[in-house]
Amino acid sequence: MLFITLLSPKGKGREAISYLKELKAPQGITIHNVYLTFGRYDGVIVFEALDIKTAMNFVLETGFTTDYTVETLTAIPAKEL
Repeated sequence: MLFITLLSPKGKGREAISYLKELKAPQGITIHNVYLTFGRYDGVIVFEALDIKTAMNFVLETGFTTDYTVETLTAIPAKEL
């Protein structure tokens, strides 16, 4: 399953950016890329997870560690519909 997590800062700033730059995938997660962006969201993580529970644990840990507000979307490739 493919997921896109959008990150909006709440506090840690530079610490959070450093964390995202060094982000390592835990077991069951494959990180495709991490982007720093301008606009409503300051970061985007594109990743795959074996299941919803694994994805949720990864997103919660990332949000708690960075002190970012996170919003995660399930991504379904258009060719699969």
